Amino acid sequence: MNGVQVKTEEDSTPANIRLVCENSLRNLGVETLGMFYQHRLDPNTPIEMVADTCGELIKEGKILHWGMCEVNAETIRRAHKVCPVTAIQSEYHFMHRTVEENGVLALCEELGIGFVPYSPLNRGFLGGLINEYTQFDASNDNRQTLPRFQPEAIRDNYRIVEVLNAFGRIRGITPAQISLAWLMNKKPFIVPIPGTTKLSHLEENLRACDIVFSAEDMAELEKAVAAIPVVGSRYDALQESKIQK
Repeated sequence: MNGVQVKTEEDSTPANIRLVCENSLRNLGVETLGMFYQHRLDPNTPIEMVADTCGELIKEGKILHWGMCEVNAETIRRAHKVCPVTAIQSEYHFMHRTVEENGVLALCEELGIGFVPYSPLNRGFLGGLINEYTQFDASNDNRQTLPRFQPEAIRDNYRIVEVLNAFGRIRGITPAQISLAWLMNKKPFIVPIPGTTKLSHLEENLRACDIVFSAEDMAELEKAVAAIPVVGSRYDALQESKIQK
């Protein structure tokens, strides 16, 4: 955070939530934040206290909506009772579908909460431009530290990209577009947030919004991808420990 000492541990105490909010308002030069996320759960602060603080910020006009990231269904339900949650952000793509299994996606549908998949292209891998020889910039790219981005794992997992290439070749769409369209075709309340530094990739990603898959297309994709075991975990042990199961 700009203007304050950077902390390595999660701190969702009311005082720190307010501090982060005020810093964000000042840094962005706005009077209200449209969306305010708790990006990792603070094990030392009850989620009810977090929700209550965000509710106060909404009443004060400092934020419009709030959400959480990488939390389980029980935590979402508890928070939502105190202050309605607008969105849940968690990793979700062909190679990581935990939210389908742990009840998070179903609960979002039940409560009318939006779901925002981050890393919907698995940090670029599902775009098809990364292979076992790809070199990551050690100064600003942490993918080199992730088990799933080690050369051996990339080589084994590339079979999934080959499935997407084959599916897209006869339809005139790219692996990235398939991956994003698959998410948006799953449920109408799912809004993926792919990141990019290139205009060409942005334009490619936006075209995924116009792709409609049939039920047969979805079944074909999911069956083909499910037949390939994913090699390597998505995070190292420290990062994984900060994610609520």
